[in-house]
Amino acid sequence: MQSDNVTSLQWFFACPQFIEPLLADELTDCGAESVKIGHAGVQALGDLRFGYRAMLWSRLASRATLQLAQGFGKDQAELQALIDSIDWQQHLRPEGTLKVRFFGLNDDIRNTQFGAQWVKDQIGDQFRSQHGVRPSVSNTPDLVVVVNLHKGNASIGIELNQHSLHQRGYRDLGTHAPIRENLAAAVLVRAGWPELIASDAETVALIDPQCAAATFLIEGALMAFDIAPGLLREHTVAERWLGHDADLWQELLEEAQQRRATGLAHTERFEFWGNDSHAAAVMAARADWRSTDLPAARWTQCDLKAMPAPTLAQVGLVINSPTIEASANVVTLRPLFDALGTWMASLPSTYRGALFAEADVPIALTNLFYSKEYRFLNSETECKLYTFDKLVQKERPTEWISDDLANRITKNLRKLKNFIKQGHTDAYRVYDMDIPEYAIAVDRYADWLHVQEYAPPKSIDEKAAEQRLQQALLTLPAALGVDPKKVVLKQRRQQKGKNQYEKQGRAEQALIVSEHGVRFKVNLSDYLDTGLFLDHRPIRYWLQQHAKGQRVLNLFCYTGTASVHAAVGGANRVDSVDMSATYLEWAKENFSLNDLQHDPYRRYRFIQANVLEWLYDCDEYYDLIFLDPPTFSNSKRMQDTFDVQRDHLALIDDAMRVLSAEGTLIFSNNFRKFKLDAEVGEKYAVQDYRKQSLPLDFERDPKIHGCWLIRHR
Repeated sequence: MQSDNVTSLQWFFACPQFIEPLLADELTDCGAESVKIGHAGVQALGDLRFGYRAMLWSRLASRATLQLAQGFGKDQAELQALIDSIDWQQHLRPEGTLKVRFFGLNDDIRNTQFGAQWVKDQIGDQFRSQHGVRPSVSNTPDLVVVVNLHKGNASIGIELNQHSLHQRGYRDLGTHAPIRENLAAAVLVRAGWPELIASDAETVALIDPQCAAATFLIEGALMAFDIAPGLLREHTVAERWLGHDADLWQELLEEAQQRRATGLAHTERFEFWGNDSHAAAVMAARADWRSTDLPAARWTQCDLKAMPAPTLAQVGLVINSPTIEASANVVTLRPLFDALGTWMASLPSTYRGALFAEADVPIALTNLFYSKEYRFLNSETECKLYTFDKLVQKERPTEWISDDLANRITKNLRKLKNFIKQGHTDAYRVYDMDIPEYAIAVDRYADWLHVQEYAPPKSIDEKAAEQRLQQALLTLPAALGVDPKKVVLKQRRQQKGKNQYEKQGRAEQALIVSEHGVRFKVNLSDYLDTGLFLDHRPIRYWLQQHAKGQRVLNLFCYTGTASVHAAVGGANRVDSVDMSATYLEWAKENFSLNDLQHDPYRRYRFIQANVLEWLYDCDEYYDLIFLDPPTFSNSKRMQDTFDVQRDHLALIDDAMRVLSAEGTLIFSNNFRKFKLDAEVGEKYAVQDYRKQSLPLDFERDPKIHGCWLIRHR
């Protein structure tokens, strides 16, 4: 079938999130009759000529879908009626191949894989009823059908781009690049590169001092020389679609080729310069550049501090996208951003700049005034683009070393001097929001620092809070004599559900610390907590001193640190109970670190269970029980949730039921507003142990936990 290329058609062009307005402008320039911005894409009305032109020229789109039908789709019956309303023979041969991409769910379809198969069957049935054959499925199909379900509505279309439109053809599909081509193009648009191209300047430069894969330079050159991205791809449009107009497509290709020839006639106007400190990056960038048949560019390999001066182009844009390691922090990044700011400020006054990086980079360390910031999403990582209309550094740079914070830490260390000198532990707290402006807690673990940022109140300006944090991170290494690369930052926020048990990152900065002769594994980066609650140090040591010959039970055992102390202290039996398999494995590692792994008599047991249910059914007795429950927890027994304030009396009763006549229950929790039920004191002998259980390094925060020793009367 030959499509009528002047009939208005409904299109949807997908794109990365946050660049939809830019894509809408681009589609308008391509001839769209109207556009409507959606989520991660733009709906457009236009004829086939518009659709082909957009697929050929769009620098921002990812996919192009021609919408065939829209309507209700809350169940299979409604969706089938919508599928049957389309004459599929206009789009696909009976013996052809297809693929279905299915998104969303409805009342009947609860799985997208099933949905895709079901839609394929419905289309196949239409062909079989009329021709006795049906199309087959293929990964390289003649036609890609796209079905979207959302809130009872459905849309059905066909994808007319043969490959993703972000792919230009100058990079192998399996090659990893820090940024996709269409996102790089969007960044250049926001940075003002098209305006420089359209200016009356005689010479224009685009410079990337950390070019990596050179995506910005190549996309910038394609814009400058008016080269359609579709010209670089071997296949752009779905040519086996029955509605394909080969003559129209060839006409648009020839037009694009003529525009490229015209654009390349002005090569002397533009300068492109790529630099990187890594030789492999420069080699890869040059190879990709050559594959596009672009005019010669300038390539250098050196550190930012050794960057030579650019040639004197009349105007220029410096685009930066620094490669930042996952373990990097403001301290390790300071030399990079300082050098970047200094070099950019040395450029001619007619140059402008842009920096594209993850959202939390310390942009202030460049000492430059940025003009605007834009939000982007690079894969799943939230990023920002900062633009600099003028590359001028501040006359009075920010003081990044805080004397107040350094002096307070020195004062704290002086107070802890004897404690540290005794060598009982190499893991302790050195600072805890002593100065309100620096809302962090700082713990030392051997030769590492673990920094937790308290979420600032809403009344504090977000940028001011971020600058204070960066200032603190730059101050800490020198104040505490720690390698800047050994500083780990985490933001402390209230966790819900399983978050407290799940990984927070992948840096895996695990190390061994010691405490009263016991060794523990801690992990400073991958989880909400490190594996060792420092404020429980005295009560763990109390267990070690009182455990000899005793049967010990550790409930909500976490990583088993209290269990290890009890075992080292000579306990006859240590049972550790927790619902998390991850933490129980960690507990076993801690036992192994202290040569407690060989246990032929089953003295040390690790029990994965819901603690509340396990304790309720327990029929054994223990002489020492350590009970440190969470503030909240899920439980089938207590109104579906456990609340330590509401439910602690029942929990203590259950624990006391399995406590031997002369035994001791150590009950603690970290709920700051917690009040022990008076009935506990009426039933049992209770010793308030809060003061004795508070270590010297936590004296400033007496509400860090509560602790009571409870015995039978």
